[in-house]
Amino acid sequence: MKTYIYIDGAVIPENEAAISPFSPGFLFGEGLFETLRADTGLIFMLPEHLERMRAGLKMLNLQIPTDFDQIAAVSTELLTKNRLLHKTATIKLICCARNLEHKTSSLKVSTTLIIRVTELNLDEIGERQRGMRALILLWRRNRSNPLLAIKSLNYLENRYGLKEAVRTGFDEGIFLNQEGELCEGTFSNLFLIRQRTLLTPPLNAGILAGTTRDFILRKARQAGIECQEMPLLADDLKNCDGAFLTSSLMRLAPLTEVDQKTFNLEKSATLRRQLLDFFK
Repeated sequence: MKTYIYIDGAVIPENEAAISPFSPGFLFGEGLFETLRADTGLIFMLPEHLERMRAGLKMLNLQIPTDFDQIAAVSTELLTKNRLLHKTATIKLICCARNLEHKTSSLKVSTTLIIRVTELNLDEIGERQRGMRALILLWRRNRSNPLLAIKSLNYLENRYGLKEAVRTGFDEGIFLNQEGELCEGTFSNLFLIRQRTLLTPPLNAGILAGTTRDFILRKARQAGIECQEMPLLADDLKNCDGAFLTSSLMRLAPLTEVDQKTFNLEKSATLRRQLLDFFK
């Protein structure tokens, strides 16, 4: 079946899509992306994803595409055209620099908006939701790096970290910052459970403000569950009742092991079920 993609204001067959190999988006990863989940056409937290992308474009001095306000409508059109409207799908938004501007230019750089939809592999998501093993990565993040606050196309550190984790038999890699504090996974945010309290690293630890992280914190607080955003060390994993990862696609996945620390999933099962109910 032919698949369709949106690029430069038009829906076209995916195999006809192209960008210039000389664009800064291709050469340097100068741009942003967002990954969203759609269940039977309902896109989870779309406004929050778009607001984060808008803030990132402003930070990078990139123009907001003229078709930015059409993202919801175009995404629905693509879901329909690719026969995914009644399934669970991944929506990938990409906004990348189009032209190689003069380095002294103060003008905002023009951008290309790309939207791609694919069917989400629910078997893989189900495996993650049954439990994941994570590795503490060996190198440290610089918490003052401003790019950690955006979803930059320059995502190589995260990709490399995930490859290192998988190469050694784990499902995810966890970053520490230069102070030895827990940060986040290569594609996820991290939560610890201590009794009925949720603990998660603060934004200034050097992490992305994940939309699902924010959703969990907001819903949990509304339900009367105590949440603390606080500096956490790797040793805190030894003193908690459980831990889990969050992302837009997998929502919430418990950790069964982090390095040498193993978790009894039954110990935190009741709280995790309550958190998962927020997504219904």
